[in-house]
Amino acid sequence: MSHRRAAVLIGTIVGAAAMLGACSIQVDEQPRDVPPEQRRNLDSGDAEAGSSAGETRIFLVAPDESGGRRVLRSVLRDIPGDAPSALRALFEGPNDEEAAADLSTLLPSDLELLSAIRIGDILTVDVTGALLNVSGEGSILAVAQIVATASEFDGINAVRLRVEGEPQTWPGADGELLTGPLTVYDYPGLVESSQPSYPGLPTAEGTRR
Repeated sequence: MSHRRAAVLIGTIVGAAAMLGACSIQVDEQPRDVPPEQRRNLDSGDAEAGSSAGETRIFLVAPDESGGRRVLRSVLRDIPGDAPSALRALFEGPNDEEAAADLSTLLPSDLELLSAIRIGDILTVDVTGALLNVSGEGSILAVAQIVATASEFDGINAVRLRVEGEPQTWPGADGELLTGPLTVYDYPGLVESSQPSYPGLPTAEGTRR
């Protein structure tokens, strides 16, 4: 290659490099504000709150498809795996997809969780007075929603449900008023395809069936 052709080639390469440098994205040396109209482009695309995902179960009211008694159906939530978080998610009710599938809740929309404290195998749940506005079969299903959701967690076998710190009586599945802690066994047949197995009775030899 002649010296002249080599010089021309080198000049062409240098010129192209300079043009690429001028067109490259410049890095800011100082932080700067992002214009509001551009901020939506920075959204992370996370799933909506209350989306049907995750591993934590809450219980909503299934549609009445057989003309019989309404029952509860479990749905998933992508939330921390603890009872207080599950109850708060329960109180938010169904998401848009679940509502479109006719899942509902009998819990009042303004119901709030005041506290959920576990002592031993009993979870004491304190809620606002809105729960007292539910009556009849609605009250049975509403309380069953709370009991079933809380009882999903290992170590919780019963729920003591209070309203603004005060003990109350609550209806069981047959409408009979109950005092003391509530268990899923007080609501047999109300959880869809998941009726709890009652504890086995001891035999004469002291074993369980």
